[in-house]
Amino acid sequence: MSARGTASLSRYIREKISALSIKRLQALQEISVLLNSTLDIREILERALESAAGLLRAEASSVFLVDQITEELIFYAITGEKKSLLEGLRVPKGQGIVGWVVENRQPLLVPDAGKDPRFFSAVDRKVGFHTRTLLCVPLIIKGRVLGALEVVNCKDGGRFSEEDVAFLETLGNHVATALDNAFLYRELSEAHEALKTLDQIKSHVINVVSHELRTPAALIQSFHELLKSGMMGSLDPKQSEALEKMETGLKWLNRIIANVTDVALLDRRQGKLPVESFDLAALIRETVAKMGPLFEQRRQQYSTEGTDNEVTVECDPDQIQQVLHNLLLNAIRFTPDEGAIKASLEILESEVRVAISENGIGIPKKDFDRIFDQFLHAEKSSTHYSGTIEFKSSGLGLGLAITKRIVEMHRGRIWVESEVGKGSTFYFTLPR
Repeated sequence: MSARGTASLSRYIREKISALSIKRLQALQEISVLLNSTLDIREILERALESAAGLLRAEASSVFLVDQITEELIFYAITGEKKSLLEGLRVPKGQGIVGWVVENRQPLLVPDAGKDPRFFSAVDRKVGFHTRTLLCVPLIIKGRVLGALEVVNCKDGGRFSEEDVAFLETLGNHVATALDNAFLYRELSEAHEALKTLDQIKSHVINVVSHELRTPAALIQSFHELLKSGMMGSLDPKQSEALEKMETGLKWLNRIIANVTDVALLDRRQGKLPVESFDLAALIRETVAKMGPLFEQRRQQYSTEGTDNEVTVECDPDQIQQVLHNLLLNAIRFTPDEGAIKASLEILESEVRVAISENGIGIPKKDFDRIFDQFLHAEKSSTHYSGTIEFKSSGLGLGLAITKRIVEMHRGRIWVESEVGKGSTFYFTLPR
């Protein structure tokens, strides 16, 4: 082949690899949203596994969970034609490739399962399947091994690659975080039934959440630092700008985590509000602008009203920004694509009033007061859509409770006006 032909072939291969990497990054983003869209995740896990199996050209995929009592590995979520036969099947501790991966806490790529002495063929014999090649990664979070993620049989006689290992490990991190959150939610639900007083419930939930939020924040921080260091490739100007916005968001997230902890302390009357004079109108404009990418992702129209002139209040600006962020995020989540969201500011005689309005799914009148209660949703599950992604959860039920607590600590009031199918407006006041 000529030098020119070789160069063209090299360029073609680079373009193919780049396109595949972009596709996988996009898939990871979509899978991450799916995994965090509900705390009842078996069905969502299987949808994520189907996406991963498609990208890795695998015939089947599985998530195994470690039984905390027997230490056996249980087929928890499965895709492929043998799903019904495999569900709930157990692999003895330390047996098979998956047992080795869990015990050694390392990924394993097996190009020929039949020749690997660690392969546990009893499962194949039981369900009538033939495993040729497989790739398995451990699911680890906070030093604990929850189980493993496995893909089996690369289609068309192919084999999994080291790039596939890296992709599956990253996916495994997302899966482990989602599982941990689901287990945490289950533990908190059980605690909710067991605790005898409202004060105990409030203290327990807020303290646990303020601690557990640090795990996903640390995961995001590590990926941010990898991108910023250049270890994952050089960045063009637009990507560098996006990275700066990510850094701003991380700082904001860490501030919110600190504020949740502060709320718990203040709830026990052990904290003091760091009050200062600031321009509330400017803070509203700044918060809405920071959330612009989220509005744009949903193709939602967003605007402000009454924020052109300075409006000075004496409050804690960080906590008031958290109130604005919580209410705007709720509006984004419960407003359909291409909906409209507005943040308004009005000066009254002895107070200022902020309104966050949207034309979303609305709230039944019977739930107006209950939605501000801690650890409680208006319904068990509210269904709404963002493009092709379906959300069925509004989190742990702390956002509005924390928002109400912050507003009341500033001697303000908060309430909602809403009509099902037409939208909602959340109001809060602050003294002038």
